[in-house]
Amino acid sequence: MKSTAYERLLQLNRCLEQVAEILEQFRQDGTIHAIYASSRTRAVEELRADMSHVLAGMLSQKEFAACAGLVQKAGPSPEAEE
Repeated sequence: MKSTAYERLLQLNRCLEQVAEILEQFRQDGTIHAIYASSRTRAVEELRADMSHVLAGMLSQKEFAACAGLVQKAGPSPEAEE
């Protein structure tokens, strides 16, 4: 599996972490109310966790499928014939 997919997942996580940090800055300077900031931060963190879980699972499935395809192309191992 190409690392670019994992790099994109890392970038997505970092960007969503930045959103939460910016919300905290808005809360600290009084631009938004603490309750609103907390609510939106929680929503962003839940979105990040959900997307990370789903995307990591999908990437894992692709890797498994690619690995299984390589095994099928290679044929049975010598140990399997014994």
